Amino acid sequence: MKVRYTKDKLFEPDFNIAVGMVYIANLVRQTGAPEYAAAAYNAGEDRIAAWKGERNYEEIPELVESIPFSETRDYVQIVLRNTAVYRMIYGQPSVALQAATGRAR
Repeated sequence: MKVRYTKDKLFEPDFNIAVGMVYIANLVRQTGAPEYAAAAYNAGEDRIAAWKGERNYEEIPELVESIPFSETRDYVQIVLRNTAVYRMIYGQPSVALQAATGRAR
């Protein structure tokens, strides 16, 4: 974002959310899928690249199930579950998610 900030500014919810969304959007672009971005966010960007490089996964859930760290695997599964719940509640993905995944209308 190339913005000036102080450590105290990171405790301001609006600023923190804006910076976090930029970071997550970049992870989605770098990794190619929200599921991969969640794994990279939790375990580190280098780890998801290594796991994807170890073998050719047919589908995203296959990679998610094979994540060797139970904390990260559980985290990604919880994010996916909560995403489904929010989609049921709100009926569609958020504008931010659509923009991050390149699916904005």
